[in-house]
Amino acid sequence: MSEVEQERKRSLAERDAEETDWRERFAPGTCGCHEALHVASILTQLVATRLLEHGAVIQNPEWYALADRAHQALFDLYQAIGATHLDTD
Repeated sequence: MSEVEQERKRSLAERDAEETDWRERFAPGTCGCHEALHVASILTQLVATRLLEHGAVIQNPEWYALADRAHQALFDLYQAIGATHLDTD
């Protein structure tokens, strides 16, 4: 199991211990899930306008590549959340 998956499972167990109904409140089709979709959208736009267009980042190929990867990852996250969240009826 990867470190990321171990951390995710730890977070799940911790949240389950703290709150009983949190999974239902954040399931696809809920306001909680829509909030995650909205945050992913805001962060995608923020990286595009504040990092990929930032003078220091544009001048440095490594930073620009990292910012571009972050932008793409956030866009992919937005698409993945949207595909599941908006597919619920």
